[in-house]
Amino acid sequence: MSGQRKASGLWPVSAAATDPYRILSREECESILERAHGFARGGGETRVVVTSWWQGELRWGRNRVSLSSDRRDISLNVERRVVDGRSIGALRITTNQLDDVSIEAAVRAAERKSLLGIDPGWGLGDYPALPEFPPFHSAPVWSDATFNLTPEARAEVARSIIAAVEAEGLLSAGYLEVRGASAMSRGTELPELRQGELAFWDLPYSVWTHAQLSITVRDSTGTGSGWAALASYDWNRIDSEALTERAIQKCVASRNPVALEPGRYTVILEPQAVADLIEPLIRSLGAREEAERPGQSPWYLGPDEHLGLHRSKLGTKVVDSRISISHDPSDPLLGIVASPVETPGPVTWIDRGVLTNLGYRFETDVKWLEGWHTLRGPLAYRMSGGDTTIEEMIASTRRGLLVTRFSNVRRLDERSLLCTGLTRDGLWLIENGQITKAVKNFRFTESPLFVLNSVDQLGEPVPVFRPVLHPFLGGPAPAIVPALKARDFSFTSLVDAV
Repeated sequence: MSGQRKASGLWPVSAAATDPYRILSREECESILERAHGFARGGGETRVVVTSWWQGELRWGRNRVSLSSDRRDISLNVERRVVDGRSIGALRITTNQLDDVSIEAAVRAAERKSLLGIDPGWGLGDYPALPEFPPFHSAPVWSDATFNLTPEARAEVARSIIAAVEAEGLLSAGYLEVRGASAMSRGTELPELRQGELAFWDLPYSVWTHAQLSITVRDSTGTGSGWAALASYDWNRIDSEALTERAIQKCVASRNPVALEPGRYTVILEPQAVADLIEPLIRSLGAREEAERPGQSPWYLGPDEHLGLHRSKLGTKVVDSRISISHDPSDPLLGIVASPVETPGPVTWIDRGVLTNLGYRFETDVKWLEGWHTLRGPLAYRMSGGDTTIEEMIASTRRGLLVTRFSNVRRLDERSLLCTGLTRDGLWLIENGQITKAVKNFRFTESPLFVLNSVDQLGEPVPVFRPVLHPFLGGPAPAIVPALKARDFSFTSLVDAV
């Protein structure tokens, strides 16, 4: 699919997206929504969301394919909101049966459930009038190459990868996944939630695709491991041959690692390692939590000594001034499906080191309208960089470590974003500007905020592997980040893993 969304709010859709055996077309979605609303009895809002997704996947291990499948599903969600004074309750019923009897049963069940209680989190009385909706912007997120990658074509990709690995006497495991999805929603009867022809939670017909490929290569003795992966909405952007070559090279170079003492090291983090490390930071930017848990958010300074008030870090320098983290839905490498609960326009969370924006939780922050141009969750983002290559970073390092990626990264402390995790699939010692030997993996204990305040050099931002964990929820969530060189990274223990 190419071009921006039309003024009517509808996506131009490739003919492939009308495939009745995989995802629902616009006409099918409209028909389902009209039938569902036709069963509603009135007296409140009935919002109906219809989604469909298709997923094709192929998995292999030890150079042998173990799984090849195509799956699809449809979901019809009926939300019923009733007005009780100044509050609105939202309760959902879900079905994947689209005959009239099943749809009517879902609508009736939502109506009955809405009478059981009111969810105070949707109180309209706490909020001012709804704003004028800004125009939506989005880059294309549909690729015929992704949607048309057949099981036979996926098998051929795996066959070529396995052949290249076997030619080197190595073993490989990998996962290839392609998917397509569609969504559309319609409401509402309540005038409080309607603005002209567009209801507050309406989503025009939207479609998107996503592709991802990850490859792990091991030697037969289990002492070397190499990994490479990439994700994109467009399969044509994923070079399987280049990924295979990179995984093989890393496997060979990481054989027979030596043990080093834990401690603080200068590190050169490849782009994937940077993305893995800052994921908790990105998630922390997605929602303001201070109203519920004062003092625990990393973006609060703590109580004022005299007034006893909690102060926000908005407007405060939090990372190196060379670093910005932003999202622009019109960026062709950050294409993501737009909806009112995501972002209608560009947003910058960190601007040249200064925290300038945060997401908002609708149910806790009465200033949610000010956050209309912010994201509620960890969606697509771009991190600024520089022009230093990894080779130049290595050449300028007297002693340090080169890190391929991290795994199992998790937060230990909400306030400081202190995290722990493991290095994986390639860790090398740098001495006097050269890589001298492979190193056994470490566990680290470090905060991404500390690392981003200890940056020496930045590389060019590039797309990295950021998989989507659910066939429908979230849609594509790409990330574009640079490699970086940082001081005093804390490795706390050795890990007995390849």
